[in-house]
Amino acid sequence: MIHHTRGLTLLEMLITLAISAILLTVVAPNVQSILAANRVTSDINNISALTQQARFSAINEQQTILLCPTTNYSNCTSSWANAKMIFADSNGNGSRDNSEPLIATTDPLSKTNRLSGISGSLTFEENGGISRAATITICPSGGEAKDASALLLSLYGRVVVANDSNNDGIKEDSDGDDLSCS
Repeated sequence: MIHHTRGLTLLEMLITLAISAILLTVVAPNVQSILAANRVTSDINNISALTQQARFSAINEQQTILLCPTTNYSNCTSSWANAKMIFADSNGNGSRDNSEPLIATTDPLSKTNRLSGISGSLTFEENGGISRAATITICPSGGEAKDASALLLSLYGRVVVANDSNNDGIKEDSDGDDLSCS
C-alpha cells in the first residue's frame, strides 16, 4: 500500500497568501465605508422614530411633550450625543418630574459619529408643531460630507430625512444647501 500525503507546498501557500492580501487591501476600505454609512443611517433612524413618536404623542395626548437628550433619564442635557427621552411635561417646567412618566427612550449616538445642528430640548405642542425648526446632521468621525445624513424638522413638526436631490453625491438640507461635516 502506498500512502499519498496531501497538502500544500510552500509555493502554493505563498501564492494563496499573496492573493488574499491583494483582495483584503481592495475590499477592506469599502467595508469600512459601508459600516460607517450604516452607523449614520442607524442613528438618523433612531432620532427620526423618536421625533415622530414625540409629535404623535403630543397630538394624541393633547399636551406638551418634551424630547431631550439625557444621561440619567430624569434630567435633560444639551448634548444630543447622549441618550434621548420623551415625556409629557405636565407642569411646563422643561424637566422631568417623578410624576411625569417616560414615553420612550433611545440609546446614545454611536461613538464613531458626530452630531451637529441642535442642542437642548425640543418641545412638541398639542397640534404637533415644535418650538423651533432644526436640521440635525450626523457625520461619521473624520468622514466627508458625502457620508453625512440629516434629519430636517419643520415648525409644523414634519420630520424628513435629507436626500441628494441634485445627484452630486451629497445630501442637502431644507434650504437646498449641501450638508457639511466640517
